[in-house]
Amino acid sequence: MKIMLIEDDKIKAENITEYILSKGIDRDSILFCENLAEVSTGLKNDIGLFIIDLKLPGAPDGRATHSGKTILQMIVKSGQTNASLIAISSYPTEFPELRHDYESHGCVLADYSDPSKWETALDHLLVRLKLQVRKEFIIFCALREERKPYVSLLDSTRETRFGVEFMDVTIGGRRGTIALLPQMGLVNAAVTAALCIDRLRPALVCMSGICGGFEGRTNLGQLVFSTMVYEYQTGKWAGDGFKQEPYQIKIEHLVGTMLKAMVDEDNFLSILENGFSGDYRASTRSEVLPGIFTSGSAVIAQEKFMNDVAAFHRKVHALDMEIFAIKRAVELSPRKPACICAKTVVDLGLENKDDKLHPYGSYISAKFIIKAIERFFVEFSDGIVKEKNSH
Repeated sequence: MKIMLIEDDKIKAENITEYILSKGIDRDSILFCENLAEVSTGLKNDIGLFIIDLKLPGAPDGRATHSGKTILQMIVKSGQTNASLIAISSYPTEFPELRHDYESHGCVLADYSDPSKWETALDHLLVRLKLQVRKEFIIFCALREERKPYVSLLDSTRETRFGVEFMDVTIGGRRGTIALLPQMGLVNAAVTAALCIDRLRPALVCMSGICGGFEGRTNLGQLVFSTMVYEYQTGKWAGDGFKQEPYQIKIEHLVGTMLKAMVDEDNFLSILENGFSGDYRASTRSEVLPGIFTSGSAVIAQEKFMNDVAAFHRKVHALDMEIFAIKRAVELSPRKPACICAKTVVDLGLENKDDKLHPYGSYISAKFIIKAIERFFVEFSDGIVKEKNSH
């Protein structure tokens, strides 16, 4: 995470920089901004600490004016509300009338003319910055069985943060983590995903695992990545039955295009299967499918209920208990990370379903997500899908 030093006085900026470097912070971690235009551009980075000057020009060679409040508003609009803020100013006489506005944003006011005070305040924030954890991606798994393939595929370190069990990993040089949900289901997925996205601030959120499929639309052992998802339980019960009102969440166009191009590569399924050492695979090999998911809170093991759910949408392919919640948490997040979800069909929701395909399904969906993460950060090197932020 970076430190944004917003200061147009070169001597003052260098003094603050030297103090930061003395605390073991690398100069490459400091982003220097001398005017509001540079601040606006710099906000695309993940900033953990803002050091603000009260007066700043709007553009290069411009005249410095009171701009602190504008900077605070820009930070809020960028969604970086978890960052620490300190305003180090050479005009302490202005503090009384400014204190309320700055402190309401959690911004500390410090007098530059008294080094003992601003250095002490800054030191406290630098210590806090070092304790903050940020991950570039998060992979969610609802079951330990779904997470198990990652243990053999990636080097990992296990950690527990804010009550969630994580496996920290690196994929394609990007630092991320695999989060295990406390239980299956929409509620657990939504609450856990919202918490993790807020605390870890990822650019990409993923989910892998196993799911049910609809007979005639998908095959056993077929991997499906979600191009759209809805919850089949939303609606209204009336005298004439249940009237569904499904809310749909679609994949971002550019991310979906990237995934479709990836799965169209030669022998892609063989690449996913490579390394799998389990005893049981699907009797029929089916290519990876871009498909529609529907999510609900209950496990279904009855043909009639599967047929009822299938009737809601004539093109729905797969059914699970978490993807809608994960995508909804992403959609409601101020940070708006990208989202990729993929699961393997291991049953058709019938009474005679078994768990023979679970290891295979978990393995190829994990391999798919690893490949997708690698591709995502190649195509979107800054972790930002431009299409999304153009509105």
